[in-house]
Amino acid sequence: MRRKDKDVTGEELIDEVLDAVAVCRLGMCVDNKPYVVPLNFVHQGTTLFIHCAKSGRKIDVLNSNPNVFIEVTREGAFVPSSTTENICNSGYTFQCLMANGIVEFVQDVEEKKRVLDAVCAKYYGKAGTMPASEVLRTCILKIELTDISVKQAGDWS
Repeated sequence: MRRKDKDVTGEELIDEVLDAVAVCRLGMCVDNKPYVVPLNFVHQGTTLFIHCAKSGRKIDVLNSNPNVFIEVTREGAFVPSSTTENICNSGYTFQCLMANGIVEFVQDVEEKKRVLDAVCAKYYGKAGTMPASEVLRTCILKIELTDISVKQAGDWS
């Protein structure tokens, strides 16, 4: 990271950022062509879980190359320059987590149910009931995050 003064990586901050953000961006690459998609997710520590359809371009790319890059940004607010003499002193507050990982496809039905319950709790505020047929037709991606960095600008205390 070029701006070491903005590097604030720590376990508590990693959890804070992942808890506060609704969308991650999953970066993939196949045949030397990058592909990025925004996705909902849940996490347990530094393990991300993403639910998605079992087929489509994303799945095809991940089957070819399971190495991924994750980015999540917690957006803050625009901070205008304190002087009119140099508008370039304006900024924006944010927290941005970036990490590498390797995708695993979760096959265990009980683990899939636990992840889907966590997704419901995060986005709906409570776990829901899901027919077994829906659980079976849902793909769950598991990504152990590595090389994690969190960059932040502004006061987030």
